Amino acid sequence: MRTLLRKSIAGLTLVGVLSVTAAATSVPAQAQSLGRIIGVAFQDRNGNGRREANEPVLRVARYKVTDGGRFWVCGPVFGNSAYNVGVPAGTYYVMPIAGPAEYATVPVIKVDVRAGQNVRVDLPFGTNALAVADNCGAYAPKRTARVPMGIPETIMGQGLVTLMTAIETAGLFNTLSGPGPFTVFAPSDLAFAKFTDSELKAILADKALLTSILTYHVVPGRLTANDVVNSDSLTTVNGKTLAVTIDAETGDVFVGGARVKTVDLNAANGVVHVIDTVLVP
Repeated sequence: MRTLLRKSIAGLTLVGVLSVTAAATSVPAQAQSLGRIIGVAFQDRNGNGRREANEPVLRVARYKVTDGGRFWVCGPVFGNSAYNVGVPAGTYYVMPIAGPAEYATVPVIKVDVRAGQNVRVDLPFGTNALAVADNCGAYAPKRTARVPMGIPETIMGQGLVTLMTAIETAGLFNTLSGPGPFTVFAPSDLAFAKFTDSELKAILADKALLTSILTYHVVPGRLTANDVVNSDSLTTVNGKTLAVTIDAETGDVFVGGARVKTVDLNAANGVVHVIDTVLVP
């Protein structure tokens, strides 16, 4: 009798982007190369994402600021004390980070910051289940509308940075955002680290090879952990099959020789299972 994987459920979240602008303020000459993003956390009672006069400041909250690449910072906000982040000129995403029973009415706030400019971005929290706030990973959302999280957002939510880089390089972001449904066996960053730097660069530089590898990790349909362990093999979008085996002693499940580490990360258009090895067809 096949051993069932322990399920780890990730709920659906909603992602939205609110653009903000602010007038530049004067700063000392030595700080002209930086801008600053400042603000407080507040109870967004009417759910419009903007602080009104009757909406109180929250005593304790958390935030993240990221450029979606090399820069990100996470920190706390305490009561009336505003958070204050110095950033080089550029485009940034400001994200409230929810605690228990907290939701972000606008979970992603996109802002352009110029050198020497202060931009105020207050963090809107509500009690209605509109959107679960982001975590402290380095990524930034790619969606610009309030829509259910798809496969790419779910992968980003797990902090699988190298896989997301590969998906974008191969031009598969929109495909994996489509209706599907898809089941994705997602290699962790440690899985990609099994390649040498030169090997990984060569794979990323060869779009045909990269696409072949990535589609070898995708199976049509929504296959839960139960579905996987009750299958002998799975046919991938690549056209090749993956054998499903179970270690009789440990109960570990292997797909195509890769150990399944995390299961049943649900997305709006499918499900993601994290594996420890990159599968090469």
